[in-house]
Amino acid sequence: MADIVLNRTHAFPLDIAKAKMARMVESFKNKNPGFVDNVSWAEDGCSAAATGKMFDSRFKVSESTFGVEVDLKGFAAKLAKGMAQSRLERTVAEEFPV
Repeated sequence: MADIVLNRTHAFPLDIAKAKMARMVESFKNKNPGFVDNVSWAEDGCSAAATGKMFDSRFKVSESTFGVEVDLKGFAAKLAKGMAQSRLERTVAEEFPV
Protein backbone atom coordinates (compact mmCIF):
# COMPACT_ATOMS: atom_id res chain seq x y z
CA MET A 1 0.00 0.00 0.00
CA ALA A 2 1.14 3.53 -0.79
CA ASP A 3 2.48 5.77 1.99
CA ILE A 4 0.25 8.67 0.90
CA VAL A 5 -3.15 8.21 -0.75
CA LEU A 6 -5.45 11.10 -1.68
CA ASN A 7 -8.75 10.70 -3.50
CA ARG A 8 -11.28 13.38 -4.38
CA THR A 9 -14.49 13.59 -6.30
CA HIS A 10 -14.93 16.48 -8.71
CA ALA A 11 -17.56 17.94 -11.02
CA PHE A 12 -15.24 19.21 -13.78
CA PRO A 13 -15.56 18.06 -17.38
CA LEU A 14 -12.90 15.42 -18.06
CA ASP A 15 -10.80 17.69 -20.30
CA ILE A 16 -10.62 20.35 -17.59
CA ALA A 17 -9.83 17.76 -14.91
CA LYS A 18 -7.00 16.37 -17.07
CA ALA A 19 -5.63 19.90 -17.58
CA LYS A 20 -5.75 20.55 -13.84
CA MET A 21 -3.88 17.32 -13.13
CA ALA A 22 -1.29 18.11 -15.81
CA ARG A 23 -0.78 21.61 -14.40
CA MET A 24 -0.31 20.21 -10.91
CA VAL A 25 2.19 17.52 -11.99
CA GLU A 26 4.17 19.90 -14.23
CA SER A 27 4.26 22.61 -11.55
CA PHE A 28 5.68 20.14 -9.03
CA LYS A 29 8.27 18.98 -11.56
CA ASN A 30 9.29 22.55 -12.43
CA LYS A 31 9.51 23.68 -8.81
CA ASN A 32 11.60 20.63 -7.82
CA PRO A 33 13.89 19.88 -10.78
CA GLY A 34 16.45 17.95 -8.73
CA PHE A 35 13.77 15.95 -6.97
CA VAL A 36 11.79 14.60 -9.94
CA ASP A 37 13.65 12.26 -12.28
CA ASN A 38 10.88 11.34 -14.70
CA VAL A 39 7.22 11.96 -15.51
CA SER A 40 5.43 9.66 -17.94
CA TRP A 41 1.89 10.16 -19.21
CA ALA A 42 -0.68 7.71 -20.51
CA GLU A 43 -1.69 8.41 -24.10
CA ASP A 44 -5.18 9.49 -23.05
CA GLY A 45 -3.81 11.96 -20.47
CA CYS A 46 -5.88 10.42 -17.69
CA SER A 47 -2.93 9.11 -15.71
CA ALA A 48 0.71 9.87 -15.06
CA ALA A 49 3.58 8.40 -13.10
CA ALA A 50 6.30 10.53 -11.55
CA THR A 51 9.46 9.11 -10.06
CA GLY A 52 12.35 10.56 -8.13
CA LYS A 53 15.16 9.68 -5.81
CA MET A 54 12.86 9.48 -2.80
CA PHE A 55 9.45 8.61 -4.23
CA ASP A 56 7.28 6.91 -6.87
CA SER A 57 3.85 8.41 -7.52
CA ARG A 58 0.80 7.71 -9.62
CA PHE A 59 -1.84 10.25 -10.63
CA LYS A 60 -5.21 9.34 -12.10
CA VAL A 61 -8.25 11.31 -13.16
CA SER A 62 -11.67 10.19 -14.39
CA GLU A 63 -14.92 11.96 -15.15
CA SER A 64 -15.74 12.15 -11.45
CA THR A 65 -12.60 11.40 -9.40
CA PHE A 66 -8.98 12.41 -8.97
CA GLY A 67 -6.44 10.35 -7.08
CA VAL A 68 -2.77 10.29 -6.26
CA GLU A 69 -0.69 7.62 -4.54
CA VAL A 70 2.87 8.15 -3.36
CA ASP A 71 5.37 5.51 -2.29
CA LEU A 72 8.18 7.03 -0.23
CA LYS A 73 11.65 5.52 -0.61
CA GLY A 74 14.06 5.42 2.27
CA PHE A 75 14.10 6.44 5.90
CA ALA A 76 14.55 10.19 5.29
CA ALA A 77 11.57 10.32 2.93
CA LYS A 78 9.39 8.46 5.40
CA LEU A 79 10.39 10.94 8.14
CA ALA A 80 9.16 13.77 5.89
CA LYS A 81 5.84 12.05 5.18
CA GLY A 82 3.74 14.53 7.18
CA MET A 83 5.24 17.54 5.42
CA ALA A 84 4.93 15.91 1.98
CA GLN A 85 1.32 14.89 2.62
CA SER A 86 0.33 18.37 3.83
CA ARG A 87 1.91 20.00 0.80
CA LEU A 88 0.22 17.55 -1.56
CA GLU A 89 -3.16 18.02 0.16
CA ARG A 90 -2.91 21.82 -0.27
CA THR A 91 -2.00 21.50 -3.93
CA VAL A 92 -4.81 19.03 -4.63
CA ALA A 93 -7.29 21.26 -2.76
CA GLU A 94 -6.31 24.20 -4.98
CA GLU A 95 -6.91 22.29 -8.22
CA PHE A 96 -9.78 20.07 -7.05
CA PRO A 97 -11.65 21.99 -4.33
CA VAL A 98 -14.33 20.14 -2.42
